[in-house]
Amino acid sequence: MNRIPWNQIKIPVKEICLDVVLPSGQSFRWKKHGHEWVSVLNEFIIILRQEDDYILYRTITSQTKAEVTAPMEIDNAIKDYFNTSINLSKLYREFGARDRYFQTIAPRFGGIRILRQDPWETLCSFICSSNNSIKRITQMIESICLTFGTYVASYNSVAYYTFPRPADLCKSSAVVQRLRELGFGYRAAYVYKTALQVHEWELLGHELSELRGSSYQEVREFLLSFPGVGPKVADCVCLMAFDCHSSVPIDTHMWNIVQKRYAKGAKIRPSKSKALSKATYDDISSHLRGLWGEYAGWAQSVLFVSELRKTP
Repeated sequence: MNRIPWNQIKIPVKEICLDVVLPSGQSFRWKKHGHEWVSVLNEFIIILRQEDDYILYRTITSQTKAEVTAPMEIDNAIKDYFNTSINLSKLYREFGARDRYFQTIAPRFGGIRILRQDPWETLCSFICSSNNSIKRITQMIESICLTFGTYVASYNSVAYYTFPRPADLCKSSAVVQRLRELGFGYRAAYVYKTALQVHEWELLGHELSELRGSSYQEVREFLLSFPGVGPKVADCVCLMAFDCHSSVPIDTHMWNIVQKRYAKGAKIRPSKSKALSKATYDDISSHLRGLWGEYAGWAQSVLFVSELRKTP
C-alpha cells in the first residue's frame, strides 16, 4: 500500500491548515494517525497529509478493499469539501481591515476555512452537539456510524463506516432506545424524529442539498422546523453544509469573545449567564454580520478556534 504514490492538490498552508481545521468542531469524524488524517467521504476512506504547499491524499474503496489512485471525481470531491474555490487569504485581509481584533489574532490562527459537508450528516451531528463537548460529540458520531452505518474498509487496523442515511435511523421506534444505550440521552428522540422527517421528504423526491442556493433566512427557517434544532445548531448547519457564509453561530465560546471584545458594538451588557435570549442571540449575529460582511461565518470560525485553544 505504501508503494502507491500519493495524489496531490496544490494549496498552501495559509489557505488551509489541516491540523487546525479538522479537529476544530466542524466535522467529528476525522482521526489522526501520525502525520495522516483519515475519514470517510462519499463512501470511500480518504487519507490526507499536508506537506509544504500541497495536500497529499489517497483513498480506499469498499469495492476493492485496497488503495487505488483517485479518479478526477474524487479530486473534485476533496476540493469541494474544502471549499478550495474560496480565497482564504483575501478573506483574512478583508476581515482584518474591518476588525482590529481579528487583525491581531489572524497571524496565530491562519489556514482556518469552512468545510462544505453533507447536509444530512451535518444536521444530525449538530443536533448531537447541544450542551456537549467536541470529544463527546466525536464519540457519539463514531458510535452511530458503527451501529447504523455501512462498512467501507479498514485502514491501520481501524474499521471505517459510512454515516447512516435518514432511512437507517427511522426504521422503528426501537432506534430511540438503541441511541439512548449509546449515550445519546434526550438527543436520541431528536435524531429519530428528524431522520423520519428528512426521510419522508426524500420519499417525495427531494434532497437536503436542494436548499443550497436558497437564502440564509430560508434555510435557517427550514432547519428550525426539526426537533432539537435551535438558532445555534441551525446557524452551524447553514454555514457548514448549505453555503450560507454569512451565518454566525453563537455558542459559549463566541459569547465569551463577544462580551470581551464586541459588547459595545453589539450593544449588550456582559453577563455570567451562558444562556442567551433569542433577541440577544439575533442582535449579536446581526452585529457580527455587519462587521465582517458576506463571509462573516468564516471570520467567526477563526475567533472560535482562538477561544477553543484557550479552553483546558
